[in-house]
Amino acid sequence: MVKFIMETLSNRSFILQTSSGQCSRLRRLKNGVPQGSVLSPMLFNVYIHDLPDTASRKYGYADDLAIMLSRPTWKAMEEGLNEDMGTLAAYLRRWRLQLSVGKSVAAAYHLSTREARRELEVRVDNKCLEVQQAPKYLGVRLDRTLSFKQHLEEVKAKVTSRVVLIRRLAGTTWGASAKTLRISTQALVFSAAEYCAPVWSRSPHARKSPFLFPWRNPVEPPVRETLIRARRAFCTTTKQEAELRVHPSGGGI
Repeated sequence: MVKFIMETLSNRSFILQTSSGQCSRLRRLKNGVPQGSVLSPMLFNVYIHDLPDTASRKYGYADDLAIMLSRPTWKAMEEGLNEDMGTLAAYLRRWRLQLSVGKSVAAAYHLSTREARRELEVRVDNKCLEVQQAPKYLGVRLDRTLSFKQHLEEVKAKVTSRVVLIRRLAGTTWGASAKTLRISTQALVFSAAEYCAPVWSRSPHARKSPFLFPWRNPVEPPVRETLIRARRAFCTTTKQEAELRVHPSGGGI
């Protein structure tokens, strides 16, 4: 196994070929892990297993690392984050890893409307990190109050655009087969509508009841339309009835 891993990481080279057929010269890779390999995330986790202790909590997924710190004042927050970022930056330099400052952002999460416009000042190698009010982490938009309203609106737009594709496949007297529509609905609609649902499902903006307008789940109407089209049901069919043979798990969002 060790020999196999060594062969995977060593003697790697690549050539860039353009659409016109032109090729670059052979270049060798001296660091990093193969892109797309199933072993790459595991090898990276082993490599950074000895991350130094910090006051901040660390959360990692593959090569994405996030730190979280809670403090009673903004000054204490900035001091703690700057100290921890300096510790992590020194560790990465020691093991010849490069922190992408341009892709790193800082964000504050709180319920104080008075401090809504205030920005954190976090520096790494004398460079101030970009501040975002609602950064996206692992595909989920995290707004200041963690209401997930902006995230749900983005999901609604994505699902709605995919519903248009289902419309082109389904008709009352023509179109793709029921099996094709079911597979297309699962792959295109449910994959987007239910992504990380346990994270945002408790948000007031994700409530399903039509009697809670305007707090109704904005993702539900396009999903319901897709279910009805996939089953070629009547417009009066409820979402629960339409889900019986379409939803991958037999349940709903």
